[in-house]
Amino acid sequence: MLKALICLCLILLPVISVVGEKAPPGRWKRIRNLDRDYFVNIAKFAVDEHNRRSKNKLVFIRILEGREQMDTGQRDYFKIGVRNSEDWSEIYEASVFDKEHKNAPILEFFRKIR
Repeated sequence: MLKALICLCLILLPVISVVGEKAPPGRWKRIRNLDRDYFVNIAKFAVDEHNRRSKNKLVFIRILEGREQMDTGQRDYFKIGVRNSEDWSEIYEASVFDKEHKNAPILEFFRKIR
């Protein structure tokens, strides 16, 4: 019985520690690893979707800052460095919502900061 209890604790401890890192629903959490493929792909999607809607030709450079919010899906907020058609660097902010069980993220806004 004691061995079974120890095994159960060893199985549940990593699960509890991973779940503990998630922000509570609705609260924003700073993204620490901005170079992770998921976040880079979402940020690139935001730039591409903005280009498609506005007929601009912005080029993604990198993510400067990011936050995420978990609720009925994942909402990501980024400050993104881009290069415009005149080869000037600019900073934009974007919000992308990725609803659970859907394949297409939604660009909520994309606006120039400076």
